[in-house]
Amino acid sequence: MNKQPHCIWLPLMRFCLPVELFYRTQYLEKFIGIIIKNSNMVDFEQIHLIYKLKEVERKGTVSSKRYESAAEHVYSSLILARYFLKKIDGLDEKRVMDMLLYHDVVEVYAGDTFILDEKLLNTKKEREQNASTKLVTNLPSELSVEFKYAFLEFEEGKTKEAKFCKAIDALDPIMHSLHKPAEWKDHGFTERKIRDKKEHLFKEFPIMLDFFNDLIQYLKRENTIPES
Repeated sequence: MNKQPHCIWLPLMRFCLPVELFYRTQYLEKFIGIIIKNSNMVDFEQIHLIYKLKEVERKGTVSSKRYESAAEHVYSSLILARYFLKKIDGLDEKRVMDMLLYHDVVEVYAGDTFILDEKLLNTKKEREQNASTKLVTNLPSELSVEFKYAFLEFEEGKTKEAKFCKAIDALDPIMHSLHKPAEWKDHGFTERKIRDKKEHLFKEFPIMLDFFNDLIQYLKRENTIPES
């Protein structure tokens, strides 16, 4: 008696097999299933890599119990950017959002670098370049290329969008500590130090420069920050 082919479904393809091969094929199907399962697990770990940005601590506090995370800084930077994008013409909004979304992802490997920590600032570029190389390899392909070019544009700081993002990145910590006078004092900030470190970043965007100057005056009136 002729044996009829038995059709079975295997992941990604369909085969019609003789009955005597069917049970052997069941083992093959399980094997392919394990491969696909492991592949998904790799995707999970690759995607989760960016979630580690929530664990990177900055110097600003959120409450008396914990520091602000780098991920929270990214979020508020995106919101701040949306505010100024409605006031400044000629900027590519998608490129701005991509750069801000990815600009601190390197900190999952490199850690945060405090603006007044001269020792860490001396190694910041090298540490973040090394971190960027690792991320391009370890992020899922759906994100790695986008990260690579967004981070490169941000770091080079040549385009109008990149300069805008650097201004936002500099402005966000000041806004974060708007009502935290103890932080300014504890970290040794003064008006002069802030201007020396950040004022030049706003000069290409008069609206942002005016905002920065008004913000400094507000902090002084509220006795939040010392003049020198």
